[in-house]
Amino acid sequence: MDEQLIPIDIHYNKLLDWLIDRRHCEAKWVGQVKLVQERISAAVKGVADHTEIAAVLETSRINYFHCAKVLELLKVAEGDQKSLFGQYTSQNVKEWAEIINLYEKKSCYLGTNRIGYGKVETV
Repeated sequence: MDEQLIPIDIHYNKLLDWLIDRRHCEAKWVGQVKLVQERISAAVKGVADHTEIAAVLETSRINYFHCAKVLELLKVAEGDQKSLFGQYTSQNVKEWAEIINLYEKKSCYLGTNRIGYGKVETV
């Protein structure tokens, strides 16, 4: 059997430690997530009038996948046109793209998505 096809068996209660040990996620990812949550709370006010987006944001915990869905819906609703410098022309799309970039910076979204699987110890 090909070595690349062998699955990795990791218990969910050790997943965060595994991610940190292999440097997929930083040990201090919680601080980055707090910054992202502040940006999300500010950006939610700008998209309150979109009904599809409001349905996605109804959950109490908004994670990386919710933000990616909101960005996708905003690109359809407001257009994904970019300026000469490669930035989005719509302010809402620009804000949610920055939120996605903050989540992906230093891979902190891996730690936040681990929250749904069990208890998370703050590092």
